[in-house]
Amino acid sequence: MCTGRHRLAPVALLLALLAAPLSARAQPAEPGPGTRHARPHPGETLSVGLLTLARGDHPFFKFGHNAIWIHDLRTGRDRVYNFGTFSFGSLSLIPKFFLGRFEYWLSASNLPATLHHYRSENRSVQVQQLRLTPEQRWLLYQRLEENLKPKNRYYRYDYFRDNCSTRVRDAIDGVLGGRLRQLTAGRPASMTFRGHMLRLTADLLPEYVLLHFATAGLIDRPITEWDEGFIPENLQESVRRLTVPGPDGKPRPLVALERTLVTDDRAPPFAAKPHWAGRFMLAGGALGGALLLAGRARRGRRAARVLVGLVVALLGLVFGFLGTCFVLLWTLTDHEVGYANENILQCAPWALALAVYGIGVALDRPAALRKAYWLTLGAAAAAALGLVLKVLPWFYQDNWQVIGLMLPLWAGGALALRALVHK
Repeated sequence: MCTGRHRLAPVALLLALLAAPLSARAQPAEPGPGTRHARPHPGETLSVGLLTLARGDHPFFKFGHNAIWIHDLRTGRDRVYNFGTFSFGSLSLIPKFFLGRFEYWLSASNLPATLHHYRSENRSVQVQQLRLTPEQRWLLYQRLEENLKPKNRYYRYDYFRDNCSTRVRDAIDGVLGGRLRQLTAGRPASMTFRGHMLRLTADLLPEYVLLHFATAGLIDRPITEWDEGFIPENLQESVRRLTVPGPDGKPRPLVALERTLVTDDRAPPFAAKPHWAGRFMLAGGALGGALLLAGRARRGRRAARVLVGLVVALLGLVFGFLGTCFVLLWTLTDHEVGYANENILQCAPWALALAVYGIGVALDRPAALRKAYWLTLGAAAAAALGLVLKVLPWFYQDNWQVIGLMLPLWAGGALALRALVHK
């Protein structure tokens, strides 16, 4: 069994590597006769590192994480400042999460505890030692400690514009005088917020589908590399490319040293947004076609009616419920990413009534059959309208995959019910 000492050996080695150049710079000059000892700047003994923490298995951890590590070479004290702290056990988590008023907070721990945690989750940890001046290191430390106070530590979490990574980005940029923003704000991003969201959740299909359905056109607008800093690995790359003036005035890389502190054996995320519109359309066409064939079946009419009724009830329960939620997100919450969601047309809220009328179809209730038909036909018409409206510039939401799934599905259900009505 490995002891704690063996597990911390890489940490001790890294501290030695980081300490060497800083210790040499921190040595005061030998005083001459009659001179007074110069007091070193408090930032001389500080080392600042950007920690980039890999993605995890939990849906909340698919985007990765990062933190700022400050180590004091004089006292041996280290602090890992983590802006991504929240409580799963909080009684207010669910209501605040759905209302868009969920708060994260800044916390601090030590490096060994951080490494142990991420090693136990099979998530890699990389560090970039930042070549900051003593004044910048001290200023960053002071700002983080002030931010850590109970009255300052909480903030309203936003998935894309104010999260654990953007807070780290802003803290580093603040002591650099805006250099990171200058480097990245004028460069177009490699993809949109949605593109990054989909590529990072593509290995967990339920999360991928739910986020794709629930987010509106706000995240499809063009963004810059500065905005891409909401993802830790993108911020890591931007910091890697940044240069700062050296003692001689010449530019030198901000990153003085990079090390991997914890390795993992998980597959890397998708490099680009998966193009799965064809798969979604195939799935929608297959399910809608199967419904139509069941509704038109000449043999086993009762079994076909029960099957169509139950499937329609399930579609109404799932997608009618989603459509209702999307309307509530738009009208009653602070989730701006859900405002004016075009997928409301694909998940017609009135389809929720099919959860009842579909059961009536299965029980051979003629009135329920007629009502289910008109409700499903209305859902199909709304989905078709969502497709037609794409010709207008105001309807730019990237929801082609959703349309490809839902339009043939609703159309197949409506045609199946129509066939049952006329039998």
